[in-house]
Amino acid sequence: MTTSLYIDKETKQKATQKAKKNQLSFSAVVRILLSDYADGKIVIGAHAVTHYEVSEIPVDHETQKKMDDVVAKWHYKKK
Repeated sequence: MTTSLYIDKETKQKATQKAKKNQLSFSAVVRILLSDYADGKIVIGAHAVTHYEVSEIPVDHETQKKMDDVVAKWHYKKK
């Protein structure tokens, strides 16, 4: 089976050079990575931030009104 992948030129070039240094072909690296991912040896995912830092930013009355209008429109759309 043949599969096509889009990999940007710079990433492919860097990966190919590194693979050659390790005496591997680019396709071997891709096969190894996909195989390890399928077998659960590599985990790819996102992590939610559990800590938020809140800070106060002073704004003028005109800017505050604009922000309040945006929030009001957002709340109206959610209903």
